[in-house]
Amino acid sequence: MITIPRHIHRSNSIPSIALGGITFVQYRSIESEVRHEVCVSQHSLVFILEGTKYIHSADGDIVLEKGEAFFCRKGCHLMSEMVPKGGGSFDTVLFFFDDSMFSGFVDQLDSAPGPALTESRAVFRIAVSEQIRTFLSSMVQLFGSALGRDDDFLRLKVRELLHYLCSSEGNDEFVSFLRSCRNEIRSDLSSLMEEYFNKNISIEDIAELSGRSLSSFKREFSRTYSTTPARWIRERRLSWAAQLIRNSRKNITEISFESGYDSLSHFSSLFRKRYGMTPSEYRSELNSSKSGL
Repeated sequence: MITIPRHIHRSNSIPSIALGGITFVQYRSIESEVRHEVCVSQHSLVFILEGTKYIHSADGDIVLEKGEAFFCRKGCHLMSEMVPKGGGSFDTVLFFFDDSMFSGFVDQLDSAPGPALTESRAVFRIAVSEQIRTFLSSMVQLFGSALGRDDDFLRLKVRELLHYLCSSEGNDEFVSFLRSCRNEIRSDLSSLMEEYFNKNISIEDIAELSGRSLSSFKREFSRTYSTTPARWIRERRLSWAAQLIRNSRKNITEISFESGYDSLSHFSSLFRKRYGMTPSEYRSELNSSKSGL
């Protein structure tokens, strides 16, 4: 699984500009890419400059062409495909925001209540005005420039973009999302852990998804569970795997993957340490016990 924007920060081949709480990226590809399961650790806005992007999420499928855009809330897992058009390139501009950026901006919106989000969709379309297109053209020129390293200037540019989005017709859902940020609190720790324990993402990513710094996350986790996040996740994954072995007909490879392990040998080794036998032996013993009844 790819976690973004962390994957982008670690790449030397993807141009990006990062400042406190905001990442701006231009991504290009000349080849179609296979589907990737993606964990988005920050809210994101994605603008398609060339090519076609396919999004497969719990909210349904979205196909985006040149000139279109979408918003993705942090924490959702989705499948993404990118297809260049007619031998050309796939070109996209992405913005990633932490919670503080949105909550700081939303205070500038008018105080009228506005529409409330009845259902919080993870992914939805964004209307792109001519002002926004002009803005994007100016932003891509910042890579490698002195202004691209000026935090104050970049923050002003991001606020400019948010104002354009809020004033563009057709973005009521985005404005409603921003208003909901006023009341957004940090995620409940136990609910968050149950949602992500079997996802192949790092402790740092989970902390970010929770709205906490890594150190704050670890301290609160220790108080809540009296253990470390890594130990808790390992035990929870193995108990989940044992439950799947007992109650499903899935093969051991499938169970390994669904429990958060890409390596079957690593999964089998950890399972044996925990239960005194391999997953296959565990299933065989269960079957023998059932047949003897």
